[in-house]
Amino acid sequence: MTTTKTLLALNIDLPPGFTGMPVSDDEELNLRTAWAISQRVAAAAGKTPEEFGGYLVSLVPAMRRTNIRVFGKFAVGDGPDFLATLTLALVPFPETEPLESVAGALADIYRRRHPRAEVRLVDLPAGPAMAAIEGGEFRLPPELTGNSVEEVRTQIKAMYQIPWPDGRSVVMLSVIAESEQAWPAVAEATARIANSLRRAPR
Repeated sequence: MTTTKTLLALNIDLPPGFTGMPVSDDEELNLRTAWAISQRVAAAAGKTPEEFGGYLVSLVPAMRRTNIRVFGKFAVGDGPDFLATLTLALVPFPETEPLESVAGALADIYRRRHPRAEVRLVDLPAGPAMAAIEGGEFRLPPELTGNSVEEVRTQIKAMYQIPWPDGRSVVMLSVIAESEQAWPAVAEATARIANSLRRAPR
C-alpha cells in the first residue's frame, strides 16, 4: 500500500513496504516518531525498542543539517540485493531563472561531478527536473566493519533534482541499492516516486 506524506510545501507517495522516518524541525515530534518506528521494527533488526529508537534519534541532527526530510528503506524486488535506501531532502536554493534553466544547470553540475552517470532532463508533474542513474563501488575501512580487510560494495544510485515551484528550494530524491542487478528496479521505483511529488494543498 502506498503512503502519502506531506513535507512542508510538498506531498510524496512513498512506496509499498517503506519503513523510515520523516524528519521535522520539531524535536518532540521527531522523538515520538522514532519511538513509534522502533516499536514496529526493532525486533526484526535484532534490537530492543530503546536501542533502535536511540539509533534513529542519533541520526536526526545530521539529517537536519543536510536538509533531509525523509529517510528509510523499502524493497524494489525480492531478496536482500533489492533492499533500497530512500533519502529525500529539501535544499534551500534561491532561483532567479526559469525552472527549465535551473534544471539544466543542475544537470550540467551533476555531469561534471559524476562523469560516469547517465544524466538527462525530464518533465515531471511538479515541473522540469534532472534525472540521473549511476553504478559504482564504495569502500568500507576495517575499523568501520570490524573485518580484517577493507570491504568493497557495489552500489546503484538513482537521483532526481527538482527545482521546486516555490522558487526557494530544490527537492533532491535519491534511491540507492547495493547491487547492480537491481538497477532497472531502482530506476523504475525512483521514477514512480518522483512523479508522485506535488505541491501540498494550502
